[in-house]
Amino acid sequence: MTEFNKPTQEEDWNALAEKQLAAIKRSTRATTEDAVVRAAHKVMAEFNDTESLSSVKQEIVRMAQSREKLLNMSRNKVIEEVAQHIEKLQGFGKDTVDSLAIYIREMKK
Repeated sequence: MTEFNKPTQEEDWNALAEKQLAAIKRSTRATTEDAVVRAAHKVMAEFNDTESLSSVKQEIVRMAQSREKLLNMSRNKVIEEVAQHIEKLQGFGKDTVDSLAIYIREMKK
């Protein structure tokens, strides 16, 4: 009687093994898909962070350039004012005063 049940038991074991293998495949597929989705979200988050940092860096550069531009405008005004005062000097000859004023104006940026 044991021999009669042997093929049936083997079929039962094979069927059980196939069910468990199918369950493992489903679980693995779901786990893999979840991992892929999580990885994609992480990559997108890092990309967004990078884009955000890039925007911040660009804004900092723009602000620095604006600041530099304003400083140069102020500097140029001061230089022009000094050149105008030099032109009013009376202790030197006209050519000397004009040359000095030109030299000072060349310091503008």
